[in-house]
Amino acid sequence: MKKRHYYYIEGKDPADPSQLKYIRRDIECDDTFEDELVMLCFPMELMKEISSVLGHFGLRDDADFFYSECREVVSVPEKHVNEQGKGGLTFQSYFHKFPDSVAHFFDDASIVVVLHPLKTEGKVLRDYNMIGYIHANHINFKDAAGQRLQGYSYNVLRMSEATVGGEAIYRRKRIFTTVFSILLDMVIINDIHFVYATMGRENQAIMDALKMNTQRTGKMFETFPMRNNTHINLVIGSSSAASKMVDISNNTEMLREYYKHIVAKKENYVFNQMHSEENFLNMLKRILGSSPTSRVLMMPDKNGNFDAAGFFVNWADYLHLKLQNPKGLFKVIDSMGITDKILYPTLFVGSKDGVKQLIKGGAYKFRKEHGNQVTILNAYQGDEYFDIKKSIIQDPFVYFVIYDRPEQYAAMKEYSKNTAGDIRIFIDTPML
Repeated sequence: MKKRHYYYIEGKDPADPSQLKYIRRDIECDDTFEDELVMLCFPMELMKEISSVLGHFGLRDDADFFYSECREVVSVPEKHVNEQGKGGLTFQSYFHKFPDSVAHFFDDASIVVVLHPLKTEGKVLRDYNMIGYIHANHINFKDAAGQRLQGYSYNVLRMSEATVGGEAIYRRKRIFTTVFSILLDMVIINDIHFVYATMGRENQAIMDALKMNTQRTGKMFETFPMRNNTHINLVIGSSSAASKMVDISNNTEMLREYYKHIVAKKENYVFNQMHSEENFLNMLKRILGSSPTSRVLMMPDKNGNFDAAGFFVNWADYLHLKLQNPKGLFKVIDSMGITDKILYPTLFVGSKDGVKQLIKGGAYKFRKEHGNQVTILNAYQGDEYFDIKKSIIQDPFVYFVIYDRPEQYAAMKEYSKNTAGDIRIFIDTPML
């Protein structure tokens, strides 16, 4: 075990906006990397002023270089496989117009970067390699008693796969555990008691890191499954269903009606981030403002009244995916070259038949109008639309929750149960 430190940057100093307001935090680490690391945590809003941040810590203050390092690390394949290599889905995410694309989608995130400063002769500011990049998204939700709580959701966790002479120089150095030490220290700073993230396929190395780091900090964790279903829009799309859909993206009255249905169906989910109409409408405004092709679609009943609705997010406006060494049916998808433009529908409410028609209609509409060839539908035990969403092309994910208030967490889970006794953790997948 060794001592390292990172810098937790709150933002600009109110007393002197030309300076940063930050604190240095000492952490215990288990990595086997021998060189110095510069580790920074800063709010997403500072991404546009990253030059001044880097320069303050004696690093090369070239924003374009930093963004290129981010793109390279963020595009490292996300491996949804276990330690035996089982699993059909490994992919790379390429964000368009980085950092604007991530700033729109993850506007309230804190970014953690791990940098390896290099020996740079004759230069005041040191060059560096980026080793790690992660988002800690700030969330707020309500517990079973209606108390508003703060939390984090972690995503876009990537580690560099840089090699020298064919040998990985950062992988297998347990730097991931050091990143985890930072993340768990951040919850102390902000008095946060609940976080969640995905590990993809259940992986023993990640499970060991979770166990080690949570025990060290007096926290607990548990895992639960989520199923990722891949549908080909040419197969499931329906022009007749598309013709019945109504676009309510700009209809405030209907959006409020939609929100009432979300509350009625899902207000007791454990991490319900849509606990206020303001939260909901602000989320829609942010996503629709940055993704003009994403839409809120409603399916009316035979009398023209509200029957079902969903939020169709066009991931193609933010990123495209490239499958890596696909297996099984994912080979078929990859051979068709159709994964660049993915449709991600979420927040479904309403009758099962109405939701089914929305999925079919949305698949047709987005394929015809925007070239989206694949629809991703995530489901979990207790999802009333599980059977509608499922596909023969599917991949099981594992999510984990870290917490340190077991009684409160147990009450939240109990409150979330449906009539069948299923615990409902999220409102769909925690993307928004």
